[in-house]
Amino acid sequence: MNLKQLKTKGGIVDGEPIRKEVSWTHQDGKSGKEVTDTFTLHIRRQSFGVIERLFTQGESTQSRNASYLAACVSLGAEGAEALCYEDAYNLEPSLGFLMLNAVNEVNGTGGVAAKN
Repeated sequence: MNLKQLKTKGGIVDGEPIRKEVSWTHQDGKSGKEVTDTFTLHIRRQSFGVIERLFTQGESTQSRNASYLAACVSLGAEGAEALCYEDAYNLEPSLGFLMLNAVNEVNGTGGVAAKN
């Protein structure tokens, strides 16, 4: 395979967001009943170099997984609302892991992020 073929087949990340529908089951804050919300995440694929940089930050005081989510996830109908680091850090844990799983699927990282 040559470089042109590699690019044509998607081997070089183009940065276009991938739409990923997720369903989050949680307790409703008002009624206390279990509800399921289904919504779309817009996930930017990240290059090998970006992912490597995110997960080799040494003794960073920031959460690597929250940084990964902030680098990848946008919300809203057209994906115009970026998820900032602070919001990613403060996600309800089951929602954070749901989003992290979606990001891992899109980026082909297979859960590596959650382990580091």
